[in-house]
Amino acid sequence: MMDDEEELPHHEERTWYVGKINRLQAEEMLCGKRDGTFLIRESSQKGCYACSVVVDGDTKHCVIYKTATGYGFAEPYNLYASLKDLVLHYKHTSLVQHNDSLNVTLAHPVLSQPPAR
Repeated sequence: MMDDEEELPHHEERTWYVGKINRLQAEEMLCGKRDGTFLIRESSQKGCYACSVVVDGDTKHCVIYKTATGYGFAEPYNLYASLKDLVLHYKHTSLVQHNDSLNVTLAHPVLSQPPAR
């Protein structure tokens, strides 16, 4: 692994995990951010998480399921031991394989960016 990879804010859960906020609050946090800006939050579905990401200037949401085999967006892709592993994978891999309207990677953790002026 390259040294640069270790420096990515993606390795710091606090840059993208925002805990228990609702869909509207997630949209407010991501409003005006560049494509690929994302956050992970608790889902309204018990035991699940949600990924909110900016695509074409709009915020999209997808459920992250936690199963016996790990975290993921759908079977049989629930392969990640942690949310961080999932985030690191989709930093380089588009979400389009799960949803045609999600042609984006998890490029920019929402809390790693300088505040908007």
